[in-house]
Amino acid sequence: MNTAAIFHWMGPEGKRFQGEGATRDMSVDSVFVVTATCPPASAAVQLEVILPLSDGASKAQMKSDMKVLRVDNDLAGNTRSGFSAVGKGFMLCTSSERASRVVAGLMKEAGDAIEEEE
Repeated sequence: MNTAAIFHWMGPEGKRFQGEGATRDMSVDSVFVVTATCPPASAAVQLEVILPLSDGASKAQMKSDMKVLRVDNDLAGNTRSGFSAVGKGFMLCTSSERASRVVAGLMKEAGDAIEEEE
């Protein structure tokens, strides 16, 4: 899934840093973010992923506290870098009543599909 990501971490002496990028790979409890600004390996990051919803107008957010596993510099011979992080999972947040309805509908569809497979 390729979607916008914003992340924060604490640096030396308690200084707060922020970066943004795009997800390259994402699962329930892990993510790889392509970005020009990488936190260091083993840093605790607060990650927010912005999801465009199927209605085209609404957006939802997924948030998670994660730990950086590795940092990759100079991806594919260009100036971009990236990092992988893992955590206990994402929390889904919606920013409007309309987005909440869209997400609820998507979750119902996913649940119905799983029941059909069983």
